[in-house]
Amino acid sequence: MSSKYKNKKPEIEFSNNWIITYSDMITIVLCFFIIFFIFTAEETSLLHDIKAALSSEVEDLSSQVDELSKENEVLKNQNLSLAALLFGLEDIEVDIQQSQEEFIAYLREQDLLDQVNIIQNDTGLLIRFKDGILFPSGRADLSEEGHIVLNHIGERLQKIDNKIIVAGYTDNLPINTSVYPSNWELSVARAINVAKVLIEEKSVAEERISVSGFGENHPIASNATAEGRASNRRIEITILH
Repeated sequence: MSSKYKNKKPEIEFSNNWIITYSDMITIVLCFFIIFFIFTAEETSLLHDIKAALSSEVEDLSSQVDELSKENEVLKNQNLSLAALLFGLEDIEVDIQQSQEEFIAYLREQDLLDQVNIIQNDTGLLIRFKDGILFPSGRADLSEEGHIVLNHIGERLQKIDNKIIVAGYTDNLPINTSVYPSNWELSVARAINVAKVLIEEKSVAEERISVSGFGENHPIASNATAEGRASNRRIEITILH
């Protein structure tokens, strides 16, 4: 081989094909970021919508709480107004001890204040009578004193149009007579007779009154003692809001 070819260096050829691969890679990366941006924007929008929805729910709940607070205040005022309207009692616990209102004064004079409870609750105004003030033991015909007490109540119920619930309760000592085979029947009969006095003698509209009897169920004291059983034997008149 001649020296001419021995001294000649080989030429290196550089190809531009890599540029195509590089541009493809850049395009892919660009597409990735575009897709990432789109998803991020959608998630941001979704989070914004969720935040707006939750904010709206919180506002609605706050509004409902405000409304319920106002309604509760109204109910308290109604409770007070019923007690005040019927018996002149603004503060029942305090006023009942010194009130000169006719019915309250009568109970005090007859030493019956411990036999009658006037209670405010969420349903309305509850007047609770121990059964001894209205009925002889084991019977459902009203005593003379029971008539007097219910006449007082009926006169006051004539002043309002509220619905009225009369409920009878007994203790858990069994009763089994030809007239009242069970405590349940005795409690119903007593409640009915109270309602009859209000309707027939005091002209309280019949459609305003509903009657129920619970027998020995729903005691308010222990039936293990004579005192507790006396508390459970009761008639409750509830004047609804």
